[in-house]
Amino acid sequence: MSKTTRREFIKKSGMTVLSVGLAQQAFWRHVRAASENVLTQAAALSPVDRILVVIQLDGGNDGLNTVIPLSGSAASLYRQYRPTLALPEADVLPIGTDASGTLIGFHPNMQPLAELYARGHVAVIQSVGYPNPNRSHFASQDIWHTADPEGRKRTGWLGEYLDIAFPSADNPLLAVSLAGTRLPLTLRAEHVLVPAVGSVTNYQFRTQPPGDHQNKMQAFLALNREGAPEHVLREQIRLAALDTYESVQRLQSGVQRYTPDPTIAYNPQNSLARALQQVAQILAANLGTRILYVSIGGFDTHQAQATPHATLLARLSEAIATFYADLVRLGLEDRVLLMTWSEFGRKVVENGNQGTDHGTVGPQFLIGTRVKGGIVGEHPSLRPEDLNPGLGDPKFSARAIDFRSTYATILEKWFLVDSREILGGAFELLDVLRA
Repeated sequence: MSKTTRREFIKKSGMTVLSVGLAQQAFWRHVRAASENVLTQAAALSPVDRILVVIQLDGGNDGLNTVIPLSGSAASLYRQYRPTLALPEADVLPIGTDASGTLIGFHPNMQPLAELYARGHVAVIQSVGYPNPNRSHFASQDIWHTADPEGRKRTGWLGEYLDIAFPSADNPLLAVSLAGTRLPLTLRAEHVLVPAVGSVTNYQFRTQPPGDHQNKMQAFLALNREGAPEHVLREQIRLAALDTYESVQRLQSGVQRYTPDPTIAYNPQNSLARALQQVAQILAANLGTRILYVSIGGFDTHQAQATPHATLLARLSEAIATFYADLVRLGLEDRVLLMTWSEFGRKVVENGNQGTDHGTVGPQFLIGTRVKGGIVGEHPSLRPEDLNPGLGDPKFSARAIDFRSTYATILEKWFLVDSREILGGAFELLDVLRA
């Protein structure tokens, strides 16, 4: 087929893949490694394989109104600093005392998560952050994505894990992002392809007009499976196209194996619940997927925070509890670990708009049957001397936990790999996971 005909085919066929993230990655991967082809059959999950589901709370979650102090000086200072945003003590859901003896509780809209906590399946990691915190959304997110406070890395911590753990990279669905069509930096790797599908339903090839779809797909495959290409770059484009096609076909055929249970009702009005149901679809398909990434936005609550933040926490808690029930139904509860994260917390002192501004440390949640439920660490100190002068947010003090300790714990105790190469050093492991 001539060059002109190739161009005409692409121009006139009107065929696109609705999630371009994988296609772009596939192209560059094949440019770097022309000899590598990822069209082998995906290995099914074995009983010992473990899965991580990452939930990003985008915007900087207010940890102080998520996990609330109920005793000691922290409780009185909390109400002093937040005359309009402090939650009534009677409404808070007590969960226990932290390492300092402070009684803490969940926001009242987090009842479903509180029930999972009561069953021993939730670890609350307190005061999580990093030294010399950056209060910029983009800079701080990049630090969390890469586990590099210096901002030098262009690959993510889980992308590096995938490169190390799966050097052959023979499965294009080892990890999947459902957090939009732009791949989160967390999952960016050198060699492993990670599709940013946005939506399982929309991750497919479409043609114009739709009625000629089959003929155009056959032409597409014939075009890309022909004999020796005329140019090495064209070969990389051909292989990238086939990789993308293969991942689309596997995903679309695999998710058909999922049958919803009418007794497990994902809220269609809850975007996180919809995303987690798609995670359940992918896991039920047994495609060998090890990492799944979802997000929920809206946590940048600079004004009139009370109602929208309460709504977000209700959606988060509801979605996690529904997904957890689905995992139990699918028999996957022992193989799945959920981790939440947000780029920073909020200031202790509410602002003049009944909101909160960018802060430092905040809580993380780990959820799963292999989690050692409980409270890890101490609630942030709210004493004036422990706040950053003029900023009104907690210092990264000795009581704080570096987020890389959470990452190291997941890498070492969940994925059973050495975390030092990925994180650039050794970090304290948290006692939050069962063997």
